[in-house]
Amino acid sequence: MDLKNIKGKLVVVTGGSSGIGYSIAERMAGLGARLLLVARNEAKLNTAATQLRKQGAEEVLTLSVDVANADDLSKLRDKVAEMGAAADVVINSAGIVSAGLLHEMPISEWDRLHGVNVRGLVLVLQTLIPEMIAENAKDGQARHIVNIASAAGYSGVPGMSAYGATKAAVTALSESLRAELGAHQIGVTAVCPGFVKTPIAETVQLFGRMNTPKTQKNIEKMFAYGNLSPETVAEQTLKAIGKNKGFVTIGRDAVGGHLLKRFAPGMFSAVVAKTARVK
Repeated sequence: MDLKNIKGKLVVVTGGSSGIGYSIAERMAGLGARLLLVARNEAKLNTAATQLRKQGAEEVLTLSVDVANADDLSKLRDKVAEMGAAADVVINSAGIVSAGLLHEMPISEWDRLHGVNVRGLVLVLQTLIPEMIAENAKDGQARHIVNIASAAGYSGVPGMSAYGATKAAVTALSESLRAELGAHQIGVTAVCPGFVKTPIAETVQLFGRMNTPKTQKNIEKMFAYGNLSPETVAEQTLKAIGKNKGFVTIGRDAVGGHLLKRFAPGMFSAVVAKTARVK
């Protein structure tokens, strides 16, 4: 999709009130796109929209919904219909994270992670894709979907089995979706960043023997060590859209981990065992 022609196009961003979602929205606004920010927290949405308008965004609307609640998604469909026939770009950035050993993670937490990171993403796509296909049949214009996954989806480390499983699912479904929608000129990109410096680092829920102040501090250090900003992720994401890439890793830990696992899996396993051992 040529982002030189994004001016006036409708970009829907879930998780758009902060972090990666907000940074992508900011970039899109700078190119003249119209924005629909979607998140649960209405106050944060309003703050984000106000800031974007101050920066010169032409049109920013917000919608407070829970993407994991199927009943809420009719509101999203109606809002998009108000703003235009269909979304031109969809950024699925809404997500949550927690950590704990597999046998110590309550099944309710597995359900919560899957509900937002996978089920919520699928519900958003099922809501928006039909009209995107229909509009392409009318105008022949290219459109694009971005699903924010994670390096945790392909680099398994102790304590991240539940979260990593959801992000592996996002990567896999993105690949299938890309094949399904190619004939309709709808590109699909799975974005896999490493540790990104966002407020999420301070809100990671911990379970079992990982639920200690020391572990929480170590997690915050890992997010900071990567030195990867939401702005960098946004910049690389827009480049991936422009080149219609199906898969992109962002950040030194994500890129390094992907290459090491692919070309030296034994060394990758040794590194993980050494740096992420949990007793």
